[in-house]
Amino acid sequence: MKILLQLYVVLLLLAGAPLDTLVDSEYGLPAWYDPGMQETTLTAWDALQTEASKDGIKMTIFSGYRSYEYQAQVYAREIAERRGQAPLYSTRPGHSEHQLGTTIDVAWPGLPLGFNDARNDRLYTWLRDNAHLFGFVISYPYKTSDTWPYHNRWLPVVTEFIYEPWHIRYIGITLAQAIYNAGYLDPGSDITPQDFYRAWP
Repeated sequence: MKILLQLYVVLLLLAGAPLDTLVDSEYGLPAWYDPGMQETTLTAWDALQTEASKDGIKMTIFSGYRSYEYQAQVYAREIAERRGQAPLYSTRPGHSEHQLGTTIDVAWPGLPLGFNDARNDRLYTWLRDNAHLFGFVISYPYKTSDTWPYHNRWLPVVTEFIYEPWHIRYIGITLAQAIYNAGYLDPGSDITPQDFYRAWP
């Protein structure tokens, strides 16, 4: 039985997590899953970046692949800095999409993540309109509500974390377009990309 389990783990490592793997506060990845940044994601990123530059949009990777161990450091830092607010901005190790190797945080070169600069705003608007054409989705899109909190810029609404227009995940063009066509970017819609994913393994 132990040999079969070890063989199963090896096969999982070789095959890698599917592009539609659900990673959230409930469903996570094992500590041993360490794929690095995925080539398909980097290829799609290059195409996305090239097309954006034609429209005068500049972007750089602010944060890419994070191992289980590195996410533990990130989460510990957030806990130290934000205390009780940390889970709104980060997640415990094993539960970050960054560990998939298909997720990146992007910003205008030389700027931090966020909304405090017109260049970042232009970038995030461009991503909202075009990311799906290259197989990416915004994992935590802007959402509104009729009750408090009225939007998810500061507290989650529908999405598990606050609005993060910089956090894009490669899931392949077919699935990204399906999610886009389902209206996940509609602020009043309850649809999120996570509705289309499956737990693994």
